[in-house]
Amino acid sequence: MTGPSPMRLMRHVGFVVVAFAAWRVGSAAAPNGDGATPTNPASEPASLASFADLKESLAGLNWDEEAQRLRRAAETVWERNGWTNESDRFARDVACEVTTIPPWDIAARLNLLTTRVAERYRLNDESAMRLKGSVMREAGGFLMRNGGAIIENGREALVARARGEPYTAEQVAKWAKVLEPLLTDMRASVDRLGDEIKPSLDPEHQRLFDQDMQSVEKRTRYVDAMRTRWAEGKWQPTDWGLEADPIQNRPVPPRAPDPSAAIPIPVAPAAQPSPNVSLPTCVSYDPATWFACVLEFEKRFQLDAGQKSTAQSIHAELVERAGDYAKTHREELRSVPTPGRMTHAAYEPIRALFAELQARLDALPTTAQRETYKP
Repeated sequence: MTGPSPMRLMRHVGFVVVAFAAWRVGSAAAPNGDGATPTNPASEPASLASFADLKESLAGLNWDEEAQRLRRAAETVWERNGWTNESDRFARDVACEVTTIPPWDIAARLNLLTTRVAERYRLNDESAMRLKGSVMREAGGFLMRNGGAIIENGREALVARARGEPYTAEQVAKWAKVLEPLLTDMRASVDRLGDEIKPSLDPEHQRLFDQDMQSVEKRTRYVDAMRTRWAEGKWQPTDWGLEADPIQNRPVPPRAPDPSAAIPIPVAPAAQPSPNVSLPTCVSYDPATWFACVLEFEKRFQLDAGQKSTAQSIHAELVERAGDYAKTHREELRSVPTPGRMTHAAYEPIRALFAELQARLDALPTTAQRETYKP
């Protein structure tokens, strides 16, 4: 567990699983409400120490440079999705700060994380110590249950960076499938920690805690929706803010064909080239592509900062609603071939949300902006 999530994340999926989990736990972590002595952090050394093995695999990776790339990617993803309120910014800044510590030093990451959370909720020294114990207890248990999968996939993701190899949709599909059970386990840890912290906070910090948890939850829903796409082989660098990343923009070296490979899953149409940034084609049945429409709309009408914020909030809301529908109709949607999704009844609620996005965006430009616009 380490750095962000909410998406806390959005980059090295194998590594981000760790990052996502730790920030998620940290955002809800707290002292034991009953005053019981927490698990001694020293009792979980094996699960944390196992991350030290990553260092040998990453001898060619300059972590300071990589942390800067992670920060830029996180900032891109946060801005793109309209995660701009105070709780959102706190999540992003703590995630990026924790990420400056190399992933093989997970104990240091957890120490920094819990320090920032204790400061956030104004915990006294005794409560802060119990907080660290609670986080280490949950982190240790989580890693004992899931550490093998995290380290295996995290090493693969990080070694690719060390070698200067761009990620592929095939790799991300594999990591996304590993992510699902880890998210379920992580949420159980968050619930336990949340039950510990909230009763011990004063009213002001209980309200702040609720705001932080709402901030976490919206990114969790976003990850849930995107993970389904990634598992289907539809990952794109823009999903993780990597469109300008120098490593990601290198050509993928050719590989020998694998005769045992599974039949490929149909994917959405390829992205159209852009002189500045690679964006997915915007199609009504695929919410992961809708942000391309928002960016094009902002540019077309030269929206100001307030209008852009509104546009991105509208986008985030509708993508969330589409994700909720997709989760409850997953098998039905998967059974529809890509060419039929533009007209199939199963995708009608998603296409209707896209129409709502267009209508609500259309209401934003002023008369002057509309007069200035030239098709």
